[in-house]
Amino acid sequence: MKPLADQLAFYQSYHRTPGCKATHFFGVPLVTFSILIPMGWLSASAGGHRLTLAMAFVLCTLVYYFLLDPLLATLMTLAMIPVTWGADWASRLPLKASLAVFAITFILGWAFQLAGHAIEGKRPALMDNFGQAVFTAPLFLVAEALLGLGLWKGPKRPVKAD
Repeated sequence: MKPLADQLAFYQSYHRTPGCKATHFFGVPLVTFSILIPMGWLSASAGGHRLTLAMAFVLCTLVYYFLLDPLLATLMTLAMIPVTWGADWASRLPLKASLAVFAITFILGWAFQLAGHAIEGKRPALMDNFGQAVFTAPLFLVAEALLGLGLWKGPKRPVKAD
């Protein structure tokens, strides 16, 4: 697992302009929400509760985030509760409606992000490192918001010996 500083630096190198970052504040949450919808179609019952692939995916992702940075992970947890709940609600709609919500949010989310990369003049980070870009994007936005508000100084970097 790469250190948080390395992951944020990689992602930031593709998202330097304010316009690109702004579009991602809309696009990333929309795409995140959208991909949880089909994951919600895959469910099982355990102890009288409906458990979905989306819930498992979010839980695993949050555990990964906690290993990287507890503060960012806590904020991501607070953000992901309503996103996961909303996606679960959408996944329970009749299939045609659920597919429509998925398609609209997925396409709109990518439209925002691609517009941002047109502003940036650089292709999306996921073209060079799909996994890292997908998992780093939401965390990057939380980090950017905290940095912009002066509430976080960024990841601690190890001191290098001379």
